[in-house]
This record gives sequence, structure tokens and C-alpha cells, in this order.
Amino acid sequence: MTSGPAIVAALVLGVAVGRLSRHLGGLLRRRLTGRSTEMTSRQAPAAAPRASFPARLYHWRWEILAVTLLPYGVVTFALWAGPLWTTAVFAAVAVVAVLRRRRVRDRLHAIAVQHRLRAAFPHLRLPGGRHPAILWSRPRGGDIVVSLYGREAFDHLHRNRSVLAAACGVPEVYVDRHPRYASLVTLTISPTEARREPRAVLPSNVVPLRVHS
Repeated sequence: MTSGPAIVAALVLGVAVGRLSRHLGGLLRRRLTGRSTEMTSRQAPAAAPRASFPARLYHWRWEILAVTLLPYGVVTFALWAGPLWTTAVFAAVAVVAVLRRRRVRDRLHAIAVQHRLRAAFPHLRLPGGRHPAILWSRPRGGDIVVSLYGREAFDHLHRNRSVLAAACGVPEVYVDRHPRYASLVTLTISPTEARREPRAVLPSNVVPLRVHS
């Protein structure tokens, strides 16, 4: 019977082979289309620098854990506990997941929102071409609160709230700056629209904030 570490090693090797093949494929495409890329480089805007490998690992941490440590833990526990206890524990976990399905769904939605925001950042033309770093996201009171780190990113994110809302599929996105650290920004992804405030009370350059960091 295949041991748990061997399964994890095979999964990690498969992920590494997939990433290597994508890298080699991109390198080959760049060489084949080098002439056309050189001709259009003057017209196209400069591409934003890609995130470092540790940053990409952090971005995909939940997916990596889901395909490595989770299968390893399941296989190891099944080999140790036997079929009877394994069935009982899995049934209990399924019951808890069903009872708390709303919280599980909100947590999965918070992870998906991170990827949607990263896909929208290249369209915002942020200063310096650098995208804000998403530190973490969490559900709170029906909203998704996302903590970002980005220098001089607040004003641009504030002006492009509609783009962020369209990327996340919600009607409202609130932008909040940390009271002490200007580089820390909080986005509140809200699935509901805010109540309209009178113009005399709410100036046009102020956004009503759902939460404060």
C-alpha cells in the first residue's frame, strides 16, 4: 500500500512539473513571437512586475494546502484509525460542514475574492505599476473584508471602486485607510447597497465606510 509521504511527494512533484511546463511553454511562445512583441512594445503599456515566487506561494496557500497536506492528513488518519473510525469521523465532519455551511461558503467566497481582486488590479493603472499586496481576507457580518498593503494605492483604489465592485460581482466596495499607517488599506466587499445620504451631509469625496480597520 502506498504510504502517505509518497502520495504527498507525488502531488508536489505533479504541481512542480505543471509549473515548469507552463514556464517552458511561455518561454517558447516568447521566442516564437519575439519579433511581433518587439514591434508592438512601443504601443503597449509597460507590464507590471510579476510577483515573486514566495508571494505567489502565499497567494495560492489555501489551494496548495488543499492538494498536499489535506490528502496527506486524510490518508494518514485512515491508515491509523481504520475503516470504522474513519467513516465515523468523516460523517461527523460532513454533519458539521452542513450545519455551518453558511460560514464555510463565506470563507470560500473570501478566498475567491482575493483572486478576483488580483485579476482586476492590472486594469487600475496604479502608480509605479505595482499591485497592492493582499494580506488576508475574512468574512464579517455578511461582507468580505480584505486587508491590503500598497504605497500610494488608496486614492487610486478609491477612484476605481466601481471597477473593483464589477470584478467582485457586488454593488458596493468601500475603501478605508488605516488611521496611522497610510500604506494599509481595507476593502469591504459588500453584497448590499448602502443607503443614500444627503449631499449636504456626505460630500462627494467621502465614501461611507461599513467598517473601520
